[in-house]
Amino acid sequence: MPLENNKFPHLEWQDVKGHCHRRDITERLYIGRVCQGVPTDKRIIISDANVSRDHAVITYIGGVLTIKDSGRNGTRVNNIRITSGGEQKLISGDLVHIGSIKLHVIFPKKSNLYDFDETDQMETTRVLSLHETVTHLVADIRGFSTIAQQTESSLLFEVLSQLYESLTTIVHENHGTVKDFAGDAIFAFWEHNDEDDPIIAGSACRAALAQQQVTVELFSNLPEKFKELRHLKLGWGIATGPATLSHYGVRSENLALVGDSTNLAFRLSGLANKELSSAIVICHKTAEMVKPSMRVTPLGLVDTKGREGKEAVFSINQAVVRK
Repeated sequence: MPLENNKFPHLEWQDVKGHCHRRDITERLYIGRVCQGVPTDKRIIISDANVSRDHAVITYIGGVLTIKDSGRNGTRVNNIRITSGGEQKLISGDLVHIGSIKLHVIFPKKSNLYDFDETDQMETTRVLSLHETVTHLVADIRGFSTIAQQTESSLLFEVLSQLYESLTTIVHENHGTVKDFAGDAIFAFWEHNDEDDPIIAGSACRAALAQQQVTVELFSNLPEKFKELRHLKLGWGIATGPATLSHYGVRSENLALVGDSTNLAFRLSGLANKELSSAIVICHKTAEMVKPSMRVTPLGLVDTKGREGKEAVFSINQAVVRK
């Protein structure tokens, strides 16, 4: 077998038997349980029922390394989930988790060479259902239906594109995952994995605060042709609690989060900057988790549509975040 070319980035990993492997990325590298029709030197086969037949592809073009996920159970980069169909740039030192395998991203550097053992091409993918604590963030534009009715769609789309690009960047900078864009809302989440983690809940809150600041700046500085949109406001809802992550149907991009806390985040975003004067409204559990690092203000007990009982809610403010 020829030696890999050290001019290109490569992946290094250990299989379940502890054997070490390496694969150069010269243009495209396919990762999955089968990768049918792909040459051996252009693929990594992972014999794991949690890995899709064609799970992800890594592309190296113009000196930029990018991974795109197309699996049903997601791909993680540095322990942050990429949703199905999502892309992310990779740099040297990144750790890519696919199934039970951890792939180390290394840019031109000498490494040992090992043979790759192809085994077991199972026919079906076992879809994981993860039950874990999740902090959800929903940002929703106030009065969007009226705005959409009165504004030319191309102008509205142009502004929303700028807005969602900025909000998405902030989520990624705070190690979260963007789940959906729903016309007038963006839905993101942070997984706590094994136990409740105040740091992760705090990341979601900091993301909301940063989004609030960016949104004010964006809307206030819109050019004259967008003057009717300068008054736009958003409301943020943040809720933490147990949720199940899995898939509905056969489409790999249909990642679903199901749980009361998921629903609560949407309900709180509907109250923020509307029935409640605060732009960011967080649930009681989130408030308890972030109190050591942020000062939170009680907003009282509120009814949340479709849920029984009242929810104690709180606000946070950019000016009082402790360093």
